[in-house]
Amino acid sequence: MSIYFVINHLNMEIYHNKHMLIIIKYGELVLKGENRNNFSNRLFKNIKFALKEFQNLEFLKCYDNCQINNFSDNQYQNIINIIKFIPGINLIIPAYEIETKKDAIVDAIISKIIDREIVDTFKIETKRKWKQFEYDSMEFSKLVGSCILEHVKNLNVSMKPKHIINIEIDKVKSFFYFEKINGIGGFPVGINGRVLMLISGGIDSPVASALMLKKGIHVDFITFLTPPHTSDKVLTKVKNLIKIVTLDGKICQSKLYTCNFTPLQTEMAHMKNKAYQITIMRRYFYRIAKEIAIRNNCIGIATGESLGQVASQTPESMQTIQNAIGDFLVFKPLMCYDKNEIISLARVYSTYETSILPFEDCCTLFVPEHPVTKPNVKSALEIENDLFLLDGICKSVIENIKVYEKK
Repeated sequence: MSIYFVINHLNMEIYHNKHMLIIIKYGELVLKGENRNNFSNRLFKNIKFALKEFQNLEFLKCYDNCQINNFSDNQYQNIINIIKFIPGINLIIPAYEIETKKDAIVDAIISKIIDREIVDTFKIETKRKWKQFEYDSMEFSKLVGSCILEHVKNLNVSMKPKHIINIEIDKVKSFFYFEKINGIGGFPVGINGRVLMLISGGIDSPVASALMLKKGIHVDFITFLTPPHTSDKVLTKVKNLIKIVTLDGKICQSKLYTCNFTPLQTEMAHMKNKAYQITIMRRYFYRIAKEIAIRNNCIGIATGESLGQVASQTPESMQTIQNAIGDFLVFKPLMCYDKNEIISLARVYSTYETSILPFEDCCTLFVPEHPVTKPNVKSALEIENDLFLLDGICKSVIENIKVYEKK
């Protein structure tokens, strides 16, 4: 074993700060053929934007990954906590860079094993990108493993180990790492256009928003308020949910449109068939959202609806409600999720605790005692024609919508 190991072991902190980096793997983006550069460039831009508060970071864009350098130990965990929620990232690898020389690689790995106090069982996995390296992958794994057993106590080789030490051999610089952190996957936000999400203070729509972001769609939001029936705390709750879903604008700088729905709700209170109240209300939600979406170049609207979950989400209800906006595109990412699955996702995205705060939105407050579960378009149109002031009121409501935008 070379003297390099002794010197390196005595200067572990210097080695750590100088050579640790974060490697971000793109995953399925590399399969995008001619569009791959568009996807990877967008992701690279999104990562740099999300981490702009860390002013001294260095970024390197490679073919199938990008790398982040020049961060401190104190910054490391904060950086990881941000990038693991950035759509488009498949794997996050905290790695150590070392010169591609046998002794340098072996000594550095042993140094880090001692530094991290790794014990129990281990296995070496080597990937030789540079085929002219003096050992093949299997040979080098055996060599490194033997050196570790010789110089480190309380470690044994196992095919089902507690620790996997990964080595990637390249021509000039090589990497080794002890862990892989799963990213959220999906596509970079903004690559697939923009939608307007109907968001309430409930559990479903924030989760649906997160799933839309994961598919590379920039998400703006619209929420419907009915003062004085709903309190100001409802709007605060919605803003907080958006802040969580977008990582306070790091993932997506979204607009929030707030609509005072009270004038329309007041007119709807006069309808004879109360069972249709939610159906008609949601038809006007859709109409208003469509208008705002068109004005802001959105490709469609999105909702947190899940098939059969409530009366307004039966197939007949969905068909009757969507009829109000013709063939305008409506995304429903939760369509086939059950409630427990949605709650699990809400916990993953950290929205659950905020969503269950007891501030009721207008959908909850105005549910009739016996809502219709199989409405039809003909009956809905008859009710709307009977309430002939609705369309005029709707135009006025649209023109008075407020917009909040993170600067």
